[in-house]
Amino acid sequence: MQMDLKTKDLWSGKFTELKSKLEELEVQKCMHIAQHKWTALKEIPRVEALIFGAWKSLPECYSEVKKLAYGVLTIFGSTYSCEQAFSCMNIIKSKVRSQLTNENLESCLKL
Repeated sequence: MQMDLKTKDLWSGKFTELKSKLEELEVQKCMHIAQHKWTALKEIPRVEALIFGAWKSLPECYSEVKKLAYGVLTIFGSTYSCEQAFSCMNIIKSKVRSQLTNENLESCLKL
């Protein structure tokens, strides 16, 4: 399979845009967490959706590259989700908020 290097702008533009969206997403998450706006966190798009959306939006002529990317992106999916959940839990249930019940913590973690 050969790729036309003239489409370099397609690739760099697509993933530069994705990087900007991901950075913006993290800023939004941090702002909501700092302001304790837990329900607003549920409205933020998931990182995975943005990443897969960027790959899906590529032209069909790159179907083999897209398949490879999907494979690589899904290899460690369960570990990533678990680590992300523990990170969120540690932000929500800190030493200061150690009296938070498991039921309330679970409600906060449902993103």
